[in-house]
Amino acid sequence: MWNRQEAIINIFKKHGEESLYISPTGYISRAIYKLFPTNKNIFYMQGSMGLSPAIGLGLALNTTSNIIVISGDASFLMHMGITHTIKDYNLHNLYLYILDNNCHESVGGFPCSSLESSYIGVNKIYKINKEGKDSRVKLRPITNKKEFINFLKNHKYEKK
Repeated sequence: MWNRQEAIINIFKKHGEESLYISPTGYISRAIYKLFPTNKNIFYMQGSMGLSPAIGLGLALNTTSNIIVISGDASFLMHMGITHTIKDYNLHNLYLYILDNNCHESVGGFPCSSLESSYIGVNKIYKINKEGKDSRVKLRPITNKKEFINFLKNHKYEKK
């Protein structure tokens, strides 16, 4: 079993610094921010539980750049239907990873339904423990938005 940070590092190593990352609300975003505080290619979906895959799909449909979406299991369960749309589009630049600790951890650790071993539209599910409760992302949403847009303008983000 992985810890949250190991899974995140594995995903970032696989896809590199030129990819665009969509990070969910909660402890996953906190861990990503702690590991990569200066990266401008990360869009933190603060306050929008479950919508990271949909945001990632929208971006991937409009670029040739790789879009990497990381979601928690409970967030994923809220909007699982998006996996069918992801499958239907079959984009080669969209990657969806789920970190599964079997709970809504950042809102009290309440259990959620167990995930299957795989889902259509999901590249990999990382089973993780509940280790590592980092402090909140110290980046205001408006600042994150501006930095992410500037990254898109100044790097290899290519429109289709």
